[in-house]
Amino acid sequence: MAVGMRLNLPKPFEPRGLLARLRAILRRERDPRKGDLLVFGRLEIDRGARVARIDGAARTLTGYQFDLLVALAERSGRVMAREALMDFVKGESLEAFDRSIDVHISRIRASIEDDPKKPRRIITVRGAGYVFARTQD
Repeated sequence: MAVGMRLNLPKPFEPRGLLARLRAILRRERDPRKGDLLVFGRLEIDRGARVARIDGAARTLTGYQFDLLVALAERSGRVMAREALMDFVKGESLEAFDRSIDVHISRIRASIEDDPKKPRRIITVRGAGYVFARTQD
């Protein structure tokens, strides 16, 4: 963890919340031997530059949407529940009826899918969450 990094936890904080936040920070720390570029067919995700490209053209994503895309892509082929995605990206648990992940996923799809109505990269698994396709295009 970088020196001087702030956790911004409201006081009094719960130990589980602190632990989740620390785990999220440590997950974001990358192994220097691990490449910054993830390639899935025509889709390239450059973690270092924080940009997603299709056929070399950059796609517009917010910082949160980019983090969400990276969390899915790093675990391609595995179903990720909404709660797990929120934990990976924000380091906090999902509220019982929080559907913000669904909105972000639809916006990511609008940016990276050829046809957002028939997604082939980020697939919904009904009742379970989302899966990022290993093979694309």
